[in-house]
Amino acid sequence: MRRIAAALLLVAVTACQYRPTPISLQGEWSGEYWSGASERRGALNFTIASTADSAYGDVIMFTPLGQQVRPVDAGDQHRRHSGSTQALRIDFVRVGGAMVSGTLEPYIAPDCNCPVSTTFTGNVLGDTIRGTFVTNGTQGGNREGMWLMARRRP
Repeated sequence: MRRIAAALLLVAVTACQYRPTPISLQGEWSGEYWSGASERRGALNFTIASTADSAYGDVIMFTPLGQQVRPVDAGDQHRRHSGSTQALRIDFVRVGGAMVSGTLEPYIAPDCNCPVSTTFTGNVLGDTIRGTFVTNGTQGGNREGMWLMARRRP
């Protein structure tokens, strides 16, 4: 009986000390997004940088017709929070475990020429992130879709 109690105590102490390995998302990523509902699809490229208390990145989105998605904020105002005039800022609300979630800055969607906002979630597995997104537009209706990214190796 003492052996069982000692073994259970050892398991309990070990479990309390478990610290999962942090997942580093820093780096260059590329992939694609698609939505059957809105027939939107395109290429994604983003860079993720991280500080002690936040993670952020920029994404450049292109449609199949080569139209670039453009930010709602124009010119200098946009450059205050993004790395380039073509990129949209990504704010990660949660990066932990094997999950990521966040928002894209508002942008003008080429299919409706209207401002939209997008939230996303994803699961990290090694050098791949797979997830879903929801885009809300000023003209009503949510558009749901999926995205897939892979880390680019130097």
